[in-house]
Amino acid sequence: MTTGGQRRAAGGGILAPLRLPLFRAIWLANLVGSIGWLVQGVGAAWLMTTLAGTPDMVALVQSATMAPILLFALFAGALADLWDRRWVLLLAQLWVAAASFGLAAVGGAGLLTPASLLLFTFLVGTGAALNGPAWQAVVREIVPAGELAAAVTLNAIGFNLARALGPAVGGAVVAAFGTQAAFLLNGGAALALVAVLLFWRRQLPKDELPRERLGSAVVTGLRYVGETPAIRAILVRSAVFGIAASAALALLPLIARDRLGGGPVVYGLLLGAFGIGALLGAFVIHPLRHRRGAEFVVTALSAAGGAAFVLIGLLPGWFAPVVLALAVAGTAWLGAFSTFNITLQMRTAFWVQARVLSLYQTVVFGGMAVGAWAWGEVAHATSLEGAYLLAGAMLLGSVALHWWQPLHAGEAPDLQPALRQEPLPAVQATVEEGPVLVQIEFEVGAAEAPAFVAAMDEVGHLRRRNGAIRWRLFQDVAEPTHWSETFVLGDWIEHQRLRARMTMADATLEARAVAYHRGRTPPMRRYMVARRHDSRFLLDEAEQAVVAATREGGESAA
Repeated sequence: MTTGGQRRAAGGGILAPLRLPLFRAIWLANLVGSIGWLVQGVGAAWLMTTLAGTPDMVALVQSATMAPILLFALFAGALADLWDRRWVLLLAQLWVAAASFGLAAVGGAGLLTPASLLLFTFLVGTGAALNGPAWQAVVREIVPAGELAAAVTLNAIGFNLARALGPAVGGAVVAAFGTQAAFLLNGGAALALVAVLLFWRRQLPKDELPRERLGSAVVTGLRYVGETPAIRAILVRSAVFGIAASAALALLPLIARDRLGGGPVVYGLLLGAFGIGALLGAFVIHPLRHRRGAEFVVTALSAAGGAAFVLIGLLPGWFAPVVLALAVAGTAWLGAFSTFNITLQMRTAFWVQARVLSLYQTVVFGGMAVGAWAWGEVAHATSLEGAYLLAGAMLLGSVALHWWQPLHAGEAPDLQPALRQEPLPAVQATVEEGPVLVQIEFEVGAAEAPAFVAAMDEVGHLRRRNGAIRWRLFQDVAEPTHWSETFVLGDWIEHQRLRARMTMADATLEARAVAYHRGRTPPMRRYMVARRHDSRFLLDEAEQAVVAATREGGESAA
């Protein structure tokens, strides 16, 4: 498989990825699909007003649409890492099409109830949840590394275009042809991506190891994030930004109605100002991110977004200042979230990328959902102005995360696989036998011990994120220069997976620690597997001959 990270970096502006036929086709199909998804949402919400009519039931339509992303995103990310992402995307779109056509059929037959409408809406949202991590992970495969930032920004632009066009198209379709037409349109839009994907011949990497179980893969993804400080910082920053920034759209209808004295037209103009700010700001943020880095961009946009919210809170009845502030908020919104996404992808190994992206998606959508509810409660308890002022203060205060949870600067790590040779077994072990204990022995001078321990702490993180259940570094109390690194894996397959997951960046960290070794020979490595009474302890003659011949050929077991 040729991945974006494996290709030579390419130059170009924010529109450069669109010159690639595959990216352009999938991007356009996703744009159509996003518009269809939003049109379906308009149709479902309007239909609920006729089936039930109460505000709580109408609001549940949005909840049913977004809930699958929070519930299933982690599993969707694991599927996208374990299976062919092309087939995952195909399954997602076919699921959306089937659910949308089913909703149209049941609605056309007059059999829809509020409960069944929510069920079908939930099913449509499930397809969208399955699509998200796979699509974001695929982008890294189909664009050169140097154009990944532009491609991610284009995805954000596409989503904002859909958000601007979708509700308007949905309203027109429902008014002219009825709600069933909105559902049929969404089903047809999903099939647009199916048509593109059928013509993509994706080359899969060769993997001789058994596929991980789904539940185990989810745990592995969570462990990878927990052991990678750079990714944890991104998730913390994106969650805080999402909670604070959600006030922009959550309370906007009230600004239009109660403070500006307008109706749907004024609300649409305010939404347009937010969207225009996001789209135009992307062309400014993209080159700025290249020149000054992710940390500078996120810090600046947090300050700008906070100032915009404060302005809305101070002058909520002034149309021009509110429009200007919303345009700035739109720029901050798209610029910050695209920067988080780009930085995350550049810091995540290929083998776990979709799982990490799915966790990011869960954090962002969860933060926005919590934020929208919280700001509504604040506005109810205090005032609309108070809610915007508090949200602005939170965004301005988040600038302090520049020091507490900084986004790692500098060149992105080399995440290409580091080929590691398997140890040659002298005994027979089945692949499921375990656990496996790995022990590596070092000789380190007393003066270098503190630096060695610091370097090994980084090694411990990489062992755990790549699959080790436990990791510790021991010093011999009788011989203080003797150190032993030990870590445990579930079985021999997990040991093989750990080796396959090693990246060049991991190998560099390991080599930095090994450089403190002062022994006459390289560090001694021992690979020990837990045995059972029914284990086969010896190799047969043919297997022994293969091992002996390989060793005589000078091949190292390390």
